[in-house]
Amino acid sequence: MIPNLLSIFRMTAFLPVIIFFSFEFYLTSFFLFSAAAWSDFLDGFLARKYNLTSNIGSLLDLLADKILVSSILIFFVFHSVNLYLMILTILIIIREISISSLRLFLVSNGANISAITPDKYGKLKTLLQMFALSLFLISPLFGNIFFKIVLILLLISTIFSLLSFLNYTNIWRAIKKE
Repeated sequence: MIPNLLSIFRMTAFLPVIIFFSFEFYLTSFFLFSAAAWSDFLDGFLARKYNLTSNIGSLLDLLADKILVSSILIFFVFHSVNLYLMILTILIIIREISISSLRLFLVSNGANISAITPDKYGKLKTLLQMFALSLFLISPLFGNIFFKIVLILLLISTIFSLLSFLNYTNIWRAIKKE
């Protein structure tokens, strides 16, 4: 129950984060987003520790991450009007849609769900994305150079995102051969 509530919090947190940021409450948006990001770790930890895992919980967790990250990225594309951020955002969102579609396809064709869980690159990607997005939220306090440094961090997370995608395609090919 609590892990699912944390996922629902993460699914809805993007809106107040954007509102606080828009009204220049940068630290408030930073702390709220950071809490949402940490809830990703916490809900998984609680679900495993207390054996509260479920299919609906797994789905909520995946959706919550996609909604939180994609919403904030899209907001920043329009807010910053930065071409590099737009390209990275498009790559990240295409990867997320592709991975989600691939997971759905594999599971609907009888693949073992444990074979298609996030790998080390996917977990590192998530950590770096959440960290970069939290820093974007306070970037107006530190100026353009800080924004560019955070953009480089997001680029690094995008590289891990693409590596993770390649791993998923390898898993798909291996399952397809079976």
